[in-house]
Order: sequence, then structure tokens, then C-alpha cells
Amino acid sequence: MKTIILFLLAILVIWILFRPVTKKELDRYNDKDNWSNMGF
Repeated sequence: MKTIILFLLAILVIWILFRPVTKKELDRYNDKDNWSNMGF
């Protein structure tokens, strides 16, 4: 039971850390031509 809870918590933390947060990041994330928008 503890293993399942830890696994779900790890997935939740990873999802929160790696999702696009701001409007600019969402636009960049949803743009099909995102090679020009990678921020290099």
C-alpha cells in the first residue's frame, strides 16, 4: 500500500514539475512549429 502511494506521489510531482505553466509556455508547448520557439 505504501509503495502505491509513493508511486502516485512521484508521478504527481513529476507532472507538476514538467507541465507548461505560463501562457507563453503553453503557447510554445501547443505550437506545431516549435523548433523556432525552443528558447535558444
